[in-house]
Amino acid sequence: MDNPVLSSILIIAAYTPIVLFTESLRVQRTMVASILTSRSIAPAITGCAKDFHRLWHLDDAQLLGNFTDERAASVTSVKHGSNFPLQNQTVLQLAGVLRRDAGMTQAITPYEPAVEKSFQTRRETLVHLSFAIPQKEARGKGGYCWLEAVCWTVTFLEFAIPIGLAMYMAISRQFTGVVLMTALSLSVFILAVLRSLTHPIIANQGEISKFSNDRAKGLSTLDAHVIADHWNDKNLNVVCGYTSHLHALTNIPLQVNRPRLLLWAGRGLAIVLLIQVAGLASLIGEKSNAWLSLSWLAIYIVMLAPPWILNAYHPESAYESYTATLTKVPPIRFSCRRAALVFISRLPSSSQAHVEKWAWTNVFMPDNERRKLWQAQVDELDLLTLENKDSGVEKQHPLKRDDPEYLKSKTLLREASAVYHHPEVLQPLLAYRRSVGLGTTTV
Repeated sequence: MDNPVLSSILIIAAYTPIVLFTESLRVQRTMVASILTSRSIAPAITGCAKDFHRLWHLDDAQLLGNFTDERAASVTSVKHGSNFPLQNQTVLQLAGVLRRDAGMTQAITPYEPAVEKSFQTRRETLVHLSFAIPQKEARGKGGYCWLEAVCWTVTFLEFAIPIGLAMYMAISRQFTGVVLMTALSLSVFILAVLRSLTHPIIANQGEISKFSNDRAKGLSTLDAHVIADHWNDKNLNVVCGYTSHLHALTNIPLQVNRPRLLLWAGRGLAIVLLIQVAGLASLIGEKSNAWLSLSWLAIYIVMLAPPWILNAYHPESAYESYTATLTKVPPIRFSCRRAALVFISRLPSSSQAHVEKWAWTNVFMPDNERRKLWQAQVDELDLLTLENKDSGVEKQHPLKRDDPEYLKSKTLLREASAVYHHPEVLQPLLAYRRSVGLGTTTV
């Protein structure tokens, strides 16, 4: 090539695929999607050096949980008042239970409290609310539908097109290109085998099915789990459902029905990724073969599009192995952390005689006299609200009408009530209450 500028661009572009091998999450998410659902499409995957060790010694708890070295998120149970490390983190991310991508501007804001000096130091909080609507039985990975047919058709094309290009390159004696294209096809094939022969083993399925048929009675089986990366995080993920169902999601590690197959599939992917990165590295500095690296990059980008489209329009497919469907509420913006906690405390959940009502908030606030005073004020205002609703006449506590702390608690309660009755929150909430046999009466 005579043009030095274009020649330099090609040499620089040949380095681009190597950068992609610093990622690792796509390997995990793609394998998990293949295990959870038959309605998935495998993208082109890459991996870094530490992925080789993880994939070679792969087990289902590590794959479905926290694949990286980062600290796991934490969960607190509103019903039990307990907190524990989150299990099955990747599964919940694929199902859309864990959300962090929505900014404050995209969240719904049903209530704007008056901006006072006391409010200026409060931390805005985003609550990502989901309801696990129970079903009598899981959809499972079996059964035929048009979406599954589309997924398998795209998978076949992802396998066949690189193989066809590999044959063309073999005829042209471009053997490095043959290796790269074959590696793409082999990764698709391994993931297709996982999709066909594996499925998750979920705890408490029999108990969940019993609750789905009998319905909840007196809130005895309901809970809400609050999930956060840390307890000062502005993003709080809340999922409501049957107690046994939620613990199967957040507290009991999922298993795979064929762990040996999963192990060898992980080792096969590790070898394929190693050969792939070696082939790309061999093209660095080769001006005559730079187009091979760019061809691999072009196919890589094209293969990312189908799974992105599928996840955008059918995110619930990752949840098909559970006896429930997920209803997700748009992110809700609260003016401060306490308003969010008041709202969460009013979600459908059972109470236990030996567990204090606000015990679950211990991770958010110290259990001191100040907090106990605030809780007493909120409980008293809640009771007063119910009395006003029954009598039709608004009453106020005569001795606390001008108490600043009492007025702040009243403002927080108004904010929580406004969110509770916002149409985008109320409609899925009523559907959830009907699904568990609670009727449509709201607080």
